[in-house]
Amino acid sequence: MRKLLITVFIFASLGAVAQNMTYENQFSRPLGVVLNEIQSRFHVRLKYDIDTVGKILPFADFRIRPYSVEESLTNVLSPFDYKFVKQRSNLYKLKNYEYPRRTDEDGMKMLTYLKTLYSNKETWEKRRACLRGEVREKLGLDAIMKQRVNTKPILSKIRKFDGYTVQNFALETLPGLYVCGSIYTPRFRGKHALIICPNGHFGGGRYREDQQQRMATLARMGAICVDYDLFGWGESALQVGASAHRSSAAHIVQIMNGISILDYMLAARKDIDTDKIGVNGGSGGGTQTILLSVLDDRYTAAAPVVSLSSHFDGGCPCESGMPVTLACGGTNNAELAATFAPRPMLIVSDGKDWTHSVPTLEFPYLQYVYSFYGAKDKISNVHLAKEGHDFRINKRTAVYDFFISAFSLDRSKLDEKRVTIEPEIAMYSFGAEGEKLPKTAVHSFQQLTQFFPKGRYEAIVSDTKLEKKASDWVASLDLRDKKKSNFVRTTILNHLRKVRDWHNEHPYTTVPEGMNPLTGKPLTILDRSMIADSSIPADAHDRLMKGLNRALTPEQVEQILDKYTVGKVAFTMKGYHAIVPDLTVEEAATILSNLKQAREQAIDYKRMKQISAIFEIYKTKCEQYLNQNGRNWHQLYKNYVNKIKAEKAAKKAQSK
Repeated sequence: MRKLLITVFIFASLGAVAQNMTYENQFSRPLGVVLNEIQSRFHVRLKYDIDTVGKILPFADFRIRPYSVEESLTNVLSPFDYKFVKQRSNLYKLKNYEYPRRTDEDGMKMLTYLKTLYSNKETWEKRRACLRGEVREKLGLDAIMKQRVNTKPILSKIRKFDGYTVQNFALETLPGLYVCGSIYTPRFRGKHALIICPNGHFGGGRYREDQQQRMATLARMGAICVDYDLFGWGESALQVGASAHRSSAAHIVQIMNGISILDYMLAARKDIDTDKIGVNGGSGGGTQTILLSVLDDRYTAAAPVVSLSSHFDGGCPCESGMPVTLACGGTNNAELAATFAPRPMLIVSDGKDWTHSVPTLEFPYLQYVYSFYGAKDKISNVHLAKEGHDFRINKRTAVYDFFISAFSLDRSKLDEKRVTIEPEIAMYSFGAEGEKLPKTAVHSFQQLTQFFPKGRYEAIVSDTKLEKKASDWVASLDLRDKKKSNFVRTTILNHLRKVRDWHNEHPYTTVPEGMNPLTGKPLTILDRSMIADSSIPADAHDRLMKGLNRALTPEQVEQILDKYTVGKVAFTMKGYHAIVPDLTVEEAATILSNLKQAREQAIDYKRMKQISAIFEIYKTKCEQYLNQNGRNWHQLYKNYVNKIKAEKAAKKAQSK
């Protein structure tokens, strides 16, 4: 049996050697060491959300400014694309650089610069034309729109309520890909306003109570409202997986979906007043609201809620994944919103997220652009300084008031108590598990990659494969509690991603060549890759085990660990019983304990060769134990091999 003599001690010692390398004339030092010294020197605490393992900082001490911890942190972190965020007077959180997130001061500087580009309607409209064209180009919208299909949507039966009806729809956009949502319609005849309502990142998606309240109340007052899932959320996740949402593909597909839904509604319905077409969403739905208002000239009123900012483009790649804010030399969501002038627009902001600056920064800028048309009264802001990032009653009331004014809705029908909150299952087109999906439907994100440039979404394909693996493992437990099931799946998925990313970002080449002190032979590539992977932060393992033990029974935890290691504990234990037929209860318990230790250590490695190598270490330990317990492992194994050979020979002789 091959023995891979790599121990935790080798991992630690060689990892330390790798981290303490210095280079001639560069005054290099490990990043982690420098950050520790900054903590001591300036008497601050650093909270880590970054990886410092193996990171070597050139000219390290020359970056320190003895008079400023913040300048020192900036100088030390910037070579690695890291940044800090001050959380308290002596606490700083270290994070990866976030390209869509800037500061209020950055937003102010950008808006000041943008105002130098236009000073009247004529110069502004030239800028607006540039923005509309380049945003479309940078989004890659035309290429995806050319691949749309034109099929009849799948419609549910109409459900009737107090003053409104609801009908589910599933609209095929790309071949086999559906966007699902609900159409809320007033229960009185006549021409109605139409409001397209892209969903945002609020828990529960479009099925949540406040979403249903808003859709139904607007419908009761006289507006047809259409809401729909985010890409990779709700029923869309059944087709492409939840991981697909955090991608630039979602940025493109969601806008395509919004345009396609409006196309369908205008073509299919005769009860729509085309002079009254609105768009309204909150959070990520607010970002979509702005982008749809830029790209689709059919809208006549818009209301982005808790989203608009000059210094934040949206933290999800579904909002900022494509480089739309690089259009025309650089722009931001405030300027993109301004392209809607002079049509009515409401900005709803609050005091506890990135929209806190709207009253003093973004709103005055929008008034400046609207003034080119003599339409400052058409742009409004409801700022809720004591509220946070949500779509609660005060935000909804602001939206109701705006559309009552913009579209002459019937205020007398404004009564959320008349709304029936439906169970989530009632709003599905394809069933809770996707059992009603058409046979031609897409069943993985990988099937969609043909519609995008080759190779662009390999990382997302990998994520969706891990997501499926986590889902399959959890499904094998047959948990009846959906909340618990989702928690366990997320816990496993986060760990699988961490292990994969650590492995990919720390190849064997990060460990220097050297000799294995236990064998006297050069370290193999496998040895070096295991040393690199062994330096994964302990909290990755701890979070997984803590999460599993919190939600599952000990037996269920073992089932999951067996999934990670393809059942190696049971398989190997069976081998020991075969090789040592008279294995005692005590011996079996000791061997099983060793194998379970191997299993738990092995889950933090990506490759099956690495997992097998970990088991080899513990199998060696088991064999040494048997020898110390009066057994002769070498002879036992030889006897077992001879027995197998004899049985094969006898079987072969019988067949002749």
